[in-house]
Amino acid sequence: MSAKILRPFACVAVAGFVLAAHAAAQSDSQIAFVHVAGAEQRLHYLATATIWSDPGNVTPEMLQAGRTLKQHSPVLEAAIRGEPLPCTFAKPGKELGGNTPKFSCVTADGTALRVKFSDGSKDGNREIFSAVAAAKLLWALGFVSDPIYPITVDCRDCPANPMSGDGSRAKRTYLATFQPEMTRLVMVEGKDADQGWRWGEVDEAIDKLPPGPVRTRQRTHFDALTLLAVFIQHGDRKPEQQRLECRGALDLRAGESHPLEGHAGESVFFERPDKPACSEPLIVVQDIGATFGGAGKTSKASSKMNLKAWTERPVFKEAKPGEVRECRGNLTVSMKAGDGSRGDPRIGEAGRAFLQERLLLLTDAHVRALMLSARVDKLTEDNVWHDPGTGASLSGADAWVAAFKDKVKQITARRCEP
Repeated sequence: MSAKILRPFACVAVAGFVLAAHAAAQSDSQIAFVHVAGAEQRLHYLATATIWSDPGNVTPEMLQAGRTLKQHSPVLEAAIRGEPLPCTFAKPGKELGGNTPKFSCVTADGTALRVKFSDGSKDGNREIFSAVAAAKLLWALGFVSDPIYPITVDCRDCPANPMSGDGSRAKRTYLATFQPEMTRLVMVEGKDADQGWRWGEVDEAIDKLPPGPVRTRQRTHFDALTLLAVFIQHGDRKPEQQRLECRGALDLRAGESHPLEGHAGESVFFERPDKPACSEPLIVVQDIGATFGGAGKTSKASSKMNLKAWTERPVFKEAKPGEVRECRGNLTVSMKAGDGSRGDPRIGEAGRAFLQERLLLLTDAHVRALMLSARVDKLTEDNVWHDPGTGASLSGADAWVAAFKDKVKQITARRCEP
């Protein structure tokens, strides 16, 4: 059984939780998150978790349309097809947490939505473009990502500033995205359900696995994911931007649930040290809005769907004269990411080759569908790129497609140490 993430745009946060004195049956309450048996068990889960799985044949048409909604909603399905979504303003973004421009609204059929939006200005919220592109790319390649849908929302009775809730009310139309509430069973050590994971600790945990096919597979898949994060310039990698979850059923014999005080119908599952409760751990990169730009020490507009900043960052750092020619991804991580965030990460050859194989499955039609579904044609600035190979000058979606392919060439042209 899986548990709902309480906030659609972040993991569950129940810091300093209080437990009732008696155990509760899982059938009587929903598990808010799993308290793993300790640091060693958590690291074992991170080391052995599924990182990649075969997505099957994701066609350009599937990339353009996006993943099928799990819940049937004619209103939302029409919005995903491109029809404006009428939605009556409910709460300003300042009441929803985080700094990204957002608000909540209610559709005619009573569906409550949290939407991220852009006011259309040059410095507006660029995550509504980059998050769509990044989520779809990870999905197409076989890495886990939550579905994010691009929509146009007709915000009814909407204040002039939906983030603060201030200003006169009127119908206002915005480019936006929405992310459905998903059922995820998050696993943490301790009381903070936003614990997430650091790239460095997964890297080190895999290194500590005994030699053999499991370590080889995990190293290959994790290095491929690491290189993909460099490819899209995912530098805003605070631990809470990633999550460790249990996919599939939880073994209720391996622990017990306790009610979570103040959260009616929810509980925390405590795993016993003698038996793992989760047979299918999964690591996920969940917040990928600051991508397809140039990652830096701080998050800024140029770190999100900015063609100039993205193309100015080669995928790999060049080795200095006399240095061993290892592959280092060219990535600056944010100051808030903290220790173990792995700036300029080392990439092994098996991981590089694996990602190359996946990327080469994407045709020009795939890449164009990816960029058009992210609505790069709606960006305020002119997107122009000069092909260093041919000297051709390209603009709009053509520029993004060509720049994407050039990044792929940088990966296919390189060979790394094992």
